[in-house]
Amino acid sequence: MTINLTCPFCNFSKEIPEGSIPARAKRAICPQCHQEFDLQFMPEKQGVNTTQNGFHAAGDDIQQESRQGSYRRGAPWENRSSIGFWQGIYQTFKAIIFSPQTLFKTLTFRGGIKEPLAFGLLFGSVSSMLGLFWHVMTLPDDLNLIGEYVNQLGIGFIFVIMMVIVPILVTLGMLFYSAFLHLLLLIVRGGKNGYEATFRVVAYSQAIQLLVLVPFVGALIGLIWQIIVQIIGLAKIHEVSYARVIIAFLIPVIFLTFLIIAVLTAVMMLFF
Repeated sequence: MTINLTCPFCNFSKEIPEGSIPARAKRAICPQCHQEFDLQFMPEKQGVNTTQNGFHAAGDDIQQESRQGSYRRGAPWENRSSIGFWQGIYQTFKAIIFSPQTLFKTLTFRGGIKEPLAFGLLFGSVSSMLGLFWHVMTLPDDLNLIGEYVNQLGIGFIFVIMMVIVPILVTLGMLFYSAFLHLLLLIVRGGKNGYEATFRVVAYSQAIQLLVLVPFVGALIGLIWQIIVQIIGLAKIHEVSYARVIIAFLIPVIFLTFLIIAVLTAVMMLFF
């Protein structure tokens, strides 16, 4: 009997004999993209680590390390020197959109912020500029004030300004939003793996902003899906419950609700 192993990150697959799978193996490392993923079959098997048919299977010692976070790996983007630049982008984008739970469950939080910052800056900047371009193109002519400014200043000049300003704003936005989000997680005791873990989730989730290119509903769908991905990612990378992360996201909403009620109450008392 053979079992088909498929890497959820790069879709590399191979059929291997069931008997060649070591007992107690819970995880495998893909020989193509070198990402680690869960084995979803026969959890009762018992044995030791081995390498079979290209896939490296991990046993109890890896399971013990996983509790300490040492089993985690970088995203395919961080391994682009081996799999190629475009494959690194594609595989990471695909994992974020379709399998964020798998990606963030195995994503390291100790590799520094340089790589996720570069990825988030790339997608955030491109998405922002394309979104602005799409917005300008879809505005009615009588309301298209931005288009008038573009005509006056020149497309080349506007492009240079956007190439300078947009990346700065995207970078500052990721850094400050991650800090604010991490503070909320600390309030609910959900940020145990540090600021870098939170920043990595925020940075990689920038890929979803490309949905802004979908006419009319893309921005709204992208915003909703980005929040969902961030909730999933924060829960998995910090190894906490979804409830804690959701409560952290709701803290500003609850605060603003009470603030609005207090202001309305004060106004009503003043006039009545």
